[in-house]
Amino acid sequence: MTMYIFIGCYYVYMAYINLIEPEIVNYIFLFLGIIISFIYQSYRLILTSTVLSVSLLWYLYDRSFDVMKADITRQDLIYFILFAIFTMLLILYYTKFSKQLWDIATIRMKEQETELHSSQEYLQSFFTYSNDAISVFSMDGKIITVNPAFERIYGWKKDEIVGLDIPFIPESLKKAAFKRFERVKNGESIMSFETQDIRKDGQLIDVQITISPIYNKDGTVIALSEISRDMTDKKATEEFLRRTDKLSLAGEMAAGVAHEIRNPLTSLQGFVQLIDEKSPEHHTYTSIMKSEIKRIDGIVNEFLMLAKPQPVIMKPHLFKEILEDVILLFETECALKNVMIDVRMNIRHTELMCDANQLKQVFINLLKNAIEAMPNGGLISVSALHYENELIIKIQDSGEGIPPHILEHITKPFFTTKEEGTGLGLLITKDILKQHNGSMTIQSKEKQGTTVEIRLPFLPSAVLSL
Repeated sequence: MTMYIFIGCYYVYMAYINLIEPEIVNYIFLFLGIIISFIYQSYRLILTSTVLSVSLLWYLYDRSFDVMKADITRQDLIYFILFAIFTMLLILYYTKFSKQLWDIATIRMKEQETELHSSQEYLQSFFTYSNDAISVFSMDGKIITVNPAFERIYGWKKDEIVGLDIPFIPESLKKAAFKRFERVKNGESIMSFETQDIRKDGQLIDVQITISPIYNKDGTVIALSEISRDMTDKKATEEFLRRTDKLSLAGEMAAGVAHEIRNPLTSLQGFVQLIDEKSPEHHTYTSIMKSEIKRIDGIVNEFLMLAKPQPVIMKPHLFKEILEDVILLFETECALKNVMIDVRMNIRHTELMCDANQLKQVFINLLKNAIEAMPNGGLISVSALHYENELIIKIQDSGEGIPPHILEHITKPFFTTKEEGTGLGLLITKDILKQHNGSMTIQSKEKQGTTVEIRLPFLPSAVLSL
């Protein structure tokens, strides 16, 4: 109110001056330079303008130029000079005040710019370097942007997916996903929801997602953001731990009841043998009973091996002797099933630092699997050679091979396709090889047989090649 009253009074006074003494306005224009100097916020320029205004006023008054026709008295001149000084002081005060305001505003602006820049850098760093996939959608469900982690997890490049309708939701889950998006559009956030998404290559992945609304300054939802955490490794770890717990529980149970089972099992086996000898007419039944008792005994033995592993006694042993002992065990069974074992080794005195009994168990398990894979007979090729500091043993059969969907599960505990299998043989084999710092890989193709490759470190000082 004061501001408008002051300006109003000023213009009323100027109008009055123009009406009664229009020539005085020419003198008033001499003070305009002082006011204009305020723009540059310079004390020196304001003082200079004041000196010039006063000097010109005195000069014009003293010389009495004809162009200045107003009747100006000395008293009027003094008023003009005082007015110039008053204007100067007022302008100087406001210059100082405005400079302070300007400095404060500049400092605050710089602080805000720094804070904004830091926030932007933080958000950009989080968006760029986060291990979780981050994507932003428009309200109509189109991709606005994605971060590098999204490209790595889902397989789509940013240029490929921006502008598309959300392509990584499986068809069967789209209805539920769109319901979630509608909730978020209404301002709700969905935290740590587990679901499945689909990669560019069609593979399903387990993800944990958090969906949040993005607001504008008016509080209106203008977009949606989704953070997806790949849970595939975590799920695999959890599954592994569940299998481990199951195996541990089975081992504990086996250790607790094995001896109790074996005592009555021995009695049953003795009585069945006695019945078989004294009552030949029941041979059909007793032979089945003996076979099943033998199977039970085998399962108990494998459980015991898992529950209470045998102590590993590492000594130098000739690999050739270990393999020959194992093959000798299968001679009769191979003859009965029309299976031939072809052994080719270009090594003779290669020694392994190993537990001979445990390594024999490894090759017994593998040769047994190879023979069972060829019910109509076939050929098993066994080869061994040196490569750097490892002994590579390959066991290859000519059986039917293993389908890919079975091959990826054959080393899991309790997984078996055999009617009388326990699903523990290959697990025990891998465990023994691990104790010997060895490894095993299995390759198989349907109708082309299976190849098992074993790598074991040997003692170089004991190697003599043929």
